Amino acid sequence: MSQEIREIFERVTESYSFPIRVGSRCEAKTFYRVESLTRSDLETCAAYVAERIIKVCYPQKPEKLINLPGGYTAFAEVLSKELCHSSEPLEVLSLSSLNPNNGGVAAVRQKRVVLVNDVITTARSCLEAHSKMTIMGANVMCWAALVDRTFGPGPVPVVAAFTGDPVTLLEPT
Repeated sequence: MSQEIREIFERVTESYSFPIRVGSRCEAKTFYRVESLTRSDLETCAAYVAERIIKVCYPQKPEKLINLPGGYTAFAEVLSKELCHSSEPLEVLSLSSLNPNNGGVAAVRQKRVVLVNDVITTARSCLEAHSKMTIMGANVMCWAALVDRTFGPGPVPVVAAFTGDPVTLLEPT
C-alpha cells in the first residue's frame, strides 16, 4: 500500500482508551471517520482499489457496482469512474433500489457486479447483499471498500484501500 493512502487514513483515524460502538453488533478502540475524506482522498483510494479489482477479477471486468446502504462517502461513484471501460463510468446501483418486484432482477441478471461499502466490519451486510445479488442472477466478483475490518475469508475477495483494526463482536442481547 502506498504511503499516501496510509497518511490519508492516519488523518481520519480516531483512537480511544475504551471500546466504542462502531456498528449495531460490534465495538472497537479505533474508529475511521471516512466522512472526513476529501474528494481527492477518495480519488486516490479509488484508483488503488480499481487497480486491485482489475487484478483480482482478471480476465473479466465488472459491469456494475452495487452500493450498499449506510455509506457516508461518494466512494462508489468515484470508483465507477476509475473502473470504466470507456468514457462512461460504470453504472452504480443502490442495493435498496434493487427489488425482484420492481424490475431489479433485469438490471443485474447475468451481470458481473462488485459490492461497494465505505467500511466492512462484520461482513454481515455484505453477505446479505451477496446472497440477494446471487439470487437475482448477478455474478458477484468481489467486495470493495475504503476500509476492511473483517480479517476473514468470505465467498469472494475483499478489495480495500486500507486494512483497519479488527472489531469485537458483541454478544446478542
